[in-house]
Amino acid sequence: MRNMIQCVILLVLLCFTGGCGFKDIDKRFFVVATGIDRSDNELKPYRITLQLAVPSPKIEPGASKVQLETIEASSIAEGVRMLKSYVDKELDFGHCKIFLLGEKQARTDYTGLLQWMRRRRDIQSVADIAVAKPDAKSLLGISPVSERYPGNTLFLSFGADGTDSPFSYVQPLSEFSKRAFEKGLDPLLPIIVSDSKKSYIINRTALLDKNKISALLSPEETQLFNQLDQSFIKSSIHGTYEGIQIVGAVSDIRSKYQMKSEDDKVVITFNVKLSIVLEDAPENLYQHEWQTIENKLSKDFSQQSEALLLKIQRAGVDPFGFGLRYRANHHTNNPNEAYEKWLSLYPGVEFKVDTKINIEGTGLIQ
Repeated sequence: MRNMIQCVILLVLLCFTGGCGFKDIDKRFFVVATGIDRSDNELKPYRITLQLAVPSPKIEPGASKVQLETIEASSIAEGVRMLKSYVDKELDFGHCKIFLLGEKQARTDYTGLLQWMRRRRDIQSVADIAVAKPDAKSLLGISPVSERYPGNTLFLSFGADGTDSPFSYVQPLSEFSKRAFEKGLDPLLPIIVSDSKKSYIINRTALLDKNKISALLSPEETQLFNQLDQSFIKSSIHGTYEGIQIVGAVSDIRSKYQMKSEDDKVVITFNVKLSIVLEDAPENLYQHEWQTIENKLSKDFSQQSEALLLKIQRAGVDPFGFGLRYRANHHTNNPNEAYEKWLSLYPGVEFKVDTKINIEGTGLIQ
């Protein structure tokens, strides 16, 4: 009798419990890429474009199918919610691996976009962020002929599983968020340009302050930044010897810097050691004294690096995190005092680059 009463009570309680609201996978639209542009409408300044994956039984190059949905709204959250009325399934950002900021929007203000991405719970912190030129909507409309899965081309362009280019800088949401709010460290984003209706070009980098784009790096400067900041191995160096262009493939690189501050003067010295194998050089170079060539290439690399550091300094940004190290080494009772002091010192910082290049071989089979 007691067991029967317990069963009856349990059945009655089950009547008052609600469902979890879970929807099956066939009732979801997975967003694989999101683009946010600046519109010309002052009342609705955000133009949001979602690239939705369309399931396909074929898995072969050119077989990916996507659906684009675009809307203009006064806020990103409102626009995404309104886009639900454009489709017949629930929007899911759990598989969104790339966010594109239109160049116009990135030059205006990116803080509102970042706040939305950090707050929405189904957006992954490992998703990559990039600047789209001229705008995100046109880039998301490109259908690469080699794409096997929806949105996979852009993801492979930044992931370790695909191309590993020294001319692109990978910036996930977690790193971008840290740089945007950390005092003494500024963000930077890769720039994606449309080559045609079938492909992309990713070989430039945008330097940003705490609100918008401050300067752009050329492909050569982007590679140089990756070498100094990340010791990027799969890269190359360029120089001249007796008026002849020389290109060397980097097989090993070690880069570190020291900061010395005395009174109101700060000197930052980079020490860079590279091992290279020549890929483009005169045929008779094997007979030359390599020490002379190494010294010339080292001098060229130092000059190029110092020019890059000065350009970044003039832009008023700090992607290397010099200010972060200065704050760590200058403790005060007021946490903002060291940072304010660094802001006054940074425009007058002196940069030096000491490079030592070692040629391992000429690249020729002797």
